[in-house]
Amino acid sequence: MARKWIRNHAWKRQPHVKDGPPPSLWWFRRPDRYRIIDAYINQCKRGRALPEGFKTELVQWLQDLSELQNLKAWGKPRTYRYWSAPAYALAHPPLKSAALMKRLRELEKIAILSFRDDVPSSRKPRAPLTDAEKKEIRQLYSDGVDAKELAKRFHIAASKVGHLCREQKAIRNAEREKAQGEIGSASDLLATPESDMPF
Repeated sequence: MARKWIRNHAWKRQPHVKDGPPPSLWWFRRPDRYRIIDAYINQCKRGRALPEGFKTELVQWLQDLSELQNLKAWGKPRTYRYWSAPAYALAHPPLKSAALMKRLRELEKIAILSFRDDVPSSRKPRAPLTDAEKKEIRQLYSDGVDAKELAKRFHIAASKVGHLCREQKAIRNAEREKAQGEIGSASDLLATPESDMPF
């Protein structure tokens, strides 16, 4: 039987993303990225004083999230991964995950307004799903297509797929539990010792 991978406490606090940096940081590769950072700093300054060195910290967070990280510090010197925003926040207290993700969203909003022609298609807001698209998503999910794959295909959040396919998910879970129950009962029968045979 295949070994089940458990995402433990340490795994959640290290770079583990293979696909690349957070998609909301598409603008950070641009040479004029500091224009976005300065606009965000000015937005944050309205009505309150920012902590000393906030801009330096913000730039450091963005650089760390954008760059490929060597896992040498975690005992895997030949492995490279990217940070996810939640994992980065967990590994760098007192930074909070929700606060960091909100900052990334606000920065991206400014970038979308500033670089309208360069926004990746995957980051552009899409029109609401039509009834035909919803029906197709439910059918594909029932056929076994992964929620993340459907989210990419239809340019929506994976949580939206889960919300749309609640009934299909319940059916799949019931079928899985039934199959596991049948496997469990079969293994119990195999484990029952045979009565002693007279020779």
